[in-house]
Amino acid sequence: MKKFYENIKKELIFKKYLKNQIRKEYAIWDDVKFNKQNYNLDYIELWKTAPKASPFIKKRDTNVIYQILVYNFADGNNDGIGDFIGLKNKIPYLVDLGVDQLWLSPIHSASSYHGYSVIDYCDVAEQLGGMTAFIDFLSEAHKNGIKVYLDLVFNHTSYEHPWFQEALYGNKKFEPFYRFEPNYIDHDVKTDTPEVRSKYIKLDQNKKATNRRYLGRFTYGMPDLNLDNKDVIDQLIGVQKFWTAVGVDGFRYDAFAEFYSSEQETKNNFNEAKIFSLLRKASNEITNQENGRDEVFMMGEWVHTDSLKALEYTKYNDEFALDTVYDGFKFFRHNPDVRVPFEELYRVTKMYQDASTKSKWIPFLDNHDVLRWLDSYRMQVSKLKGYQNDKKLTQSEKDAHKIAMMQLLVLPGTPLVYYGNELMYYGTREYGDPSLREPMKWDKVEENSYIFDNKVKESTKDHVLLTSALSLQSADEAQKDKDSLFNFIKFMIELRNANSFISKTDVNTIINPYEVIDSQDYSSFTVRADSKNANRLLLFGFCNYQNPFLHAGKISRKFHFKPLYMYKAKNNSWNIEIEQGGIVIFELIRK
Repeated sequence: MKKFYENIKKELIFKKYLKNQIRKEYAIWDDVKFNKQNYNLDYIELWKTAPKASPFIKKRDTNVIYQILVYNFADGNNDGIGDFIGLKNKIPYLVDLGVDQLWLSPIHSASSYHGYSVIDYCDVAEQLGGMTAFIDFLSEAHKNGIKVYLDLVFNHTSYEHPWFQEALYGNKKFEPFYRFEPNYIDHDVKTDTPEVRSKYIKLDQNKKATNRRYLGRFTYGMPDLNLDNKDVIDQLIGVQKFWTAVGVDGFRYDAFAEFYSSEQETKNNFNEAKIFSLLRKASNEITNQENGRDEVFMMGEWVHTDSLKALEYTKYNDEFALDTVYDGFKFFRHNPDVRVPFEELYRVTKMYQDASTKSKWIPFLDNHDVLRWLDSYRMQVSKLKGYQNDKKLTQSEKDAHKIAMMQLLVLPGTPLVYYGNELMYYGTREYGDPSLREPMKWDKVEENSYIFDNKVKESTKDHVLLTSALSLQSADEAQKDKDSLFNFIKFMIELRNANSFISKTDVNTIINPYEVIDSQDYSSFTVRADSKNANRLLLFGFCNYQNPFLHAGKISRKFHFKPLYMYKAKNNSWNIEIEQGGIVIFELIRK
């Protein structure tokens, strides 16, 4: 009975969200006006005629990646879907924040709003403005010192991809691109039924479903590619070369741990590394011809627990493969306690450092697939239920998020900031994945996104709409508010730019707090420097919910020191006092 009433309340809250949307009319992702038919079947030679963006011009060295979902970031043509017109218009916002790298979740023609069901790897979704708008955006980003990384989904395609449609109906060239199974073996095997085909309204519905079985680990709408097939690999190399020729600066490879994860697939942990080595060579063929252009950056998504194994994919024999993986250590994901003991920080940093000369640690709080960090905090610390997401943030929750963002930005690596982190987004999964991906909130009505995906049949899971953000500042308001989290993050990123050692994944840039300060809890302090014996150090400290009131003793007499930032803290002559939710940043100079 209790669950019944909770579900009723959840539905009522969702209806309130629907009523309070800034934009009143929603866009339909599968609208017939986006019904493009001339999708590419062959990608191998497309790089030769690829459109070109302006080259990248380095402006800053903050080493902060900002993840954007283009469909929900900023609408530039007033149709309810975020696009590259709107994103180009918001480049000044990103420059003001200080990020120097963007990771764009999939931008290709796709069956669903999220983009992970790709129909054409060498095109840009019409919903997002198409290729012309993308080139304009990429050129403007480059002129402003921002590198752009694309999300490539090579584990599977869309059910609608022309390769799969050809394969389903017996085309012998394309059948080996996938893995068809005569028998049902496990849940990874899906069946082409009339119900499945009917969901894809752009397909010819006069064609009958084949009832063929195929491998589709994630869902029936995402059939797995056969990555043991050289013809498939050649096509993916063509995709990599195309986007490198366009001028894209790097790639994030989705779910690469799933490339060979099913029982029906080859078991060889090094197949993936070989693929990434081939992809790197393909990109190098392009970048080596362009004087002064950097190699592309290649990072993989890793969601498994064996972190050390993930780093094996940075090399294939003696050849470079991935630059790095992210998510291998799950430091803060679903974890409200962001304290890090020095020994653990040292261990993780050394693991990345030893893996490859290129390898960077890429920590993050949350992303499009997991609970917002603040939502985890509210459930675990504030003891709220997921359906109570309509409750506004308390001051202690705001302080906790501020602490988490500081910790993220001082770790030895390249932190990944998920859009909305700077606005304290706290979306819940109670309304499905779309509520982890709610739109950016802007003052102008026409810049806000509001999307309906008609392939989802649950009323609370088929809308990409504002939920938690309705109670928060808009991005425009946060920019103008000197006390906002946006401006604190801006300050932290400026500090990174002025102190390049903060972004180095190097154990020599990490100093044991025990050598610098007396404390009841050394895991609440991080000390960074250019080297172990550097004359100048930076001390970062905080007091989170685990310490009601942190009395930190004096900074060592070996140093002169001055505060760079203090929040809910006192710098007394005899000690430093930090209240719960407080932050201190000190510059230390050796005497």
